[in-house]
Amino acid sequence: MSRRVSAARDRCLELERVIADRARSGSLGVDDAFKLFDELLPHARPASVRAFKHLLTVVARARCSSTSELAVSLFKRMARASSNKVAPDLCTYSILIGCFGRMGHLEYCFAAFGLILKTGWRVSNIVINQLVNGLCDVKRVDEAMDILLRRMPEFGCTANVVSYNTVLKGLCNEKRAEEALELLHMMADDGHGSCTPNVVTYTTMIDGLCKAQAVDEAEGVLQQMIDKGVKPNVQTYTCLILGYLSTGQWKEVVRMLEEMSARGLQPNVVTYGLLLDYLCKNGKCSEARKIFDSMIRKGIKPDVTIYSILLHGYAAKGALADLPDLLDLMVANGISPNHYIFNIVFYAYAKKAMIDEAIHILSKMRQHGLSPDVVTYGTLIDALCKLGRVDDAVLKFNEIINEGVTPNIVVFSSLVYGLCTVDRWEKAEELFFQMLDQGIRPDVVFFNTIMSNLCKEGRVMEAQSVIDWMERVGVRPDVVSYNALIDGHCLAGRTNEAAKLLDVMPSVGLKPNILSYNTLLHGYCKAGRIDNAYCLFREMLRKGVTPGAVTYNTILQGLFQTGRFSEAKELYLNMIKSEKQWGIYTYNIILNGLWKNNCVDEAFIMFQCLCSKDLRPNIITFTIMIDALFKGDRKKDAMDLFAAIPAHGLVPNVVTYQLMMENLIQEGLLDEFDNLFLSMEKCGCTPNSRMLNAIVRRLLRGGEIVRAGAYLSKIDEMNFSLEASTTSLIISLFSREEYKNHAKSLPEKYHFFYEVN
Repeated sequence: MSRRVSAARDRCLELERVIADRARSGSLGVDDAFKLFDELLPHARPASVRAFKHLLTVVARARCSSTSELAVSLFKRMARASSNKVAPDLCTYSILIGCFGRMGHLEYCFAAFGLILKTGWRVSNIVINQLVNGLCDVKRVDEAMDILLRRMPEFGCTANVVSYNTVLKGLCNEKRAEEALELLHMMADDGHGSCTPNVVTYTTMIDGLCKAQAVDEAEGVLQQMIDKGVKPNVQTYTCLILGYLSTGQWKEVVRMLEEMSARGLQPNVVTYGLLLDYLCKNGKCSEARKIFDSMIRKGIKPDVTIYSILLHGYAAKGALADLPDLLDLMVANGISPNHYIFNIVFYAYAKKAMIDEAIHILSKMRQHGLSPDVVTYGTLIDALCKLGRVDDAVLKFNEIINEGVTPNIVVFSSLVYGLCTVDRWEKAEELFFQMLDQGIRPDVVFFNTIMSNLCKEGRVMEAQSVIDWMERVGVRPDVVSYNALIDGHCLAGRTNEAAKLLDVMPSVGLKPNILSYNTLLHGYCKAGRIDNAYCLFREMLRKGVTPGAVTYNTILQGLFQTGRFSEAKELYLNMIKSEKQWGIYTYNIILNGLWKNNCVDEAFIMFQCLCSKDLRPNIITFTIMIDALFKGDRKKDAMDLFAAIPAHGLVPNVVTYQLMMENLIQEGLLDEFDNLFLSMEKCGCTPNSRMLNAIVRRLLRGGEIVRAGAYLSKIDEMNFSLEASTTSLIISLFSREEYKNHAKSLPEKYHFFYEVN
């Protein structure tokens, strides 16, 4: 028995040693990790947890879609082993949290974090960084900021550069460059030097600013980076180059390339790809080719993406003679063309009516082991039809059937479209029955799709003929069919023809619907015929067609936006005269439109009329009017209206209270503000996070630090988080000398902001 135990222990030690050695050397792959895990688990001892950590790390970091799930599965197997064998430690829990984060299961991340706290382990920044990364991945950056700036210090954990880099990247991905820049300044200005920005930090910030087209600020960060002794790398300059390319500043791009060279840095394949893409999209294929050739001379091997950019550039410019040579060079350099590469060349030839060359490309595809599928053939048939070579398209259709490729409804649709364009309705009908024989049953939707495609191509007359054919094959056109034709005429700018089509619909037994009218209304508006649009709207009313609320709202908003108040008023009066009962939502749009066009008095009169009728205004109506009166400098009327809300059987909502409170703070009526807040709570209206954050910001901007501290405490009591703008404002304020003495008037947990500054 002891011999077996000794053998098992020796095997365990041997496996642990092998795992540790291979992990250090980087020779431990995923498959090996699974095999060693299965071998180690039966012999494991408590100290084996270090070996399991190596195995879990390898699996979790592998570049496969399901590796996080697999790592979690291994963790569960390890945890289910008896405690005298091996128990998870802080490191393995950290790996688990990272896996859950990548899987998008934040609830499991926090559950695992709770187990760490319950166990009593000291929380490390490695663990919390996994949480922060998970939050940023699912765009919960404000919560990540809260953990970074508030929760980590509470846990006695110092944020490291990885923590800051993760949040910076999250802010930049959310296009919140200003907040990211503020966070960077916090790091750079940290007097304790506990978290110094590194090249990743600065590059992340530069990338975010460039994507926000704030390239000048990005260069400022580059200079700050250099001043701090941090050397920029190729990726840093690539971000700046992309920024300048996106704003069309080629001279600045050249300057960046020269600066890179002066620092001993050489552009990589990504940098070259950006340069080529910019030049090709601007029709400068010759310059792009020179850069491509210099890239090869410098020993940088172009990848399939580089070739696709250059091929697409030649194709877009119509320089088709250069395509074969470049394709041959690609093959000669050991890069196998894929479907995308061949399709670029194929589409280029098809667009220029060079069908023979396009078919030759299909032959080349086969030579490279790529089989054209039904989609490829469908594209060829579509190209032939659009070029008017419908007979060739029919021949190609028969050819693919002989090759055993089953046409789908898209292929049939393309060929039917082509036959329609040359008035071969009998052949189209024959094809229709062939579809039926193959079990494909086109309905009115199929024909409507063809009509829609014809209309988008400007072939409205051919689309009109489809209706006749539909009736011959027993498919009755519907309102959607006619709406497609109306839309086609409108797209072609023939709104008069579209109007005639609308008029003819009743004669074929179809009643135009709201979409029919809305389509023509949209066509009129797009053509700048606002008067015609309004006339059509009034015509609907005369014909007894009852527009829906959406139609009314669209017309009303259009009239208000163009300052045509008299027509808006006329429309409103006509609405009142009609028997239709309009909802308060429509009236709210009218009120909102009036006051936003500086007609506060008219809006208030209309509001008073509403109050005297059976239609009861809702709290949104009151909120709109209170906002209008405040903006119209009628503060007393706004206060009186707020006081009158209970008399109408309504209760202010959190938006109404927030509006009132922000205006009270702005007017310096702070006691009244405090009383209103207490009254709100007594009435059962609970403040939300948005409201409390807004109040805190208003108070801070007014220099009311003590009061702001009281409402910060309420945010904490209700377990809300500070919004990023609130956090940013606090940091900004306490960076000013005159406010530093007030920092201690905030709750103790917020003293961190002062310490940072």
